[in-house]
Amino acid sequence: MSSSAVSIFKHLCENLPPLFPEEKAMEMRHALAHLENDPTVSPRATEDTLIKFGFEVWPWNQAYREFLNSAEGRMGEHFLLPALSGMLQEKFAEYKEYGLTMNDFYSGRVAEYFTPEERMEILPALERMKKCLKEYVRRDIVSLNQRQYLNKVEEFNSLLEEIKVQIQQLKNLSDREDSHPSLADEMRSKIRGFEESLCGLGPEIHFSTVAKSIEFFDERKKHLNRLRGIHLTKEINFYE
Repeated sequence: MSSSAVSIFKHLCENLPPLFPEEKAMEMRHALAHLENDPTVSPRATEDTLIKFGFEVWPWNQAYREFLNSAEGRMGEHFLLPALSGMLQEKFAEYKEYGLTMNDFYSGRVAEYFTPEERMEILPALERMKKCLKEYVRRDIVSLNQRQYLNKVEEFNSLLEEIKVQIQQLKNLSDREDSHPSLADEMRSKIRGFEESLCGLGPEIHFSTVAKSIEFFDERKKHLNRLRGIHLTKEINFYE
């Protein structure tokens, strides 16, 4: 995993979102150089470094992604069509008449409408479109919508803080779990999965997944206690 983590970290360093603090970017580049040149760094330490900086980049990447998705809906066709042949441009117009959108280009629906040969032409056109969109969005953020973008970064940063609180609660549960070592290990594995997802080492998660995991493991503990014959003290509300 360490080589994969280094590759992901390198990609992260080379593709930082607009307006990401330069001093933090320099710190990331120094850390990357250390990981690439020091063979004694353990895989766990490498992943920990990626997770540390991945958390810091996450709010910026999420805000940038929102701007990119919005721009694709508004400007995607503008950048895509010039890269297509005249015949494909006409077919794309028909494609839109069927109610299909740019989002459908990333689903299986595009295969239902375009031939394999046409899809071969569409793929590089999509790559060109994405490149043009990134350039367009970067200029837009720096020149016109900087405040809106930074506000969005703050929104995602607040969400990240909530996620970190939930993760810490799960860590506390795992540290206190003495009766069921396997359950504690399961919690730690889940925690690691959440951390990895925030820096690109694992699949994306939704905030609600983190929050629900605490309730899930609480129920798992109760179930395991019942299996072992451990009866939990029943709480009585004397004020009802």
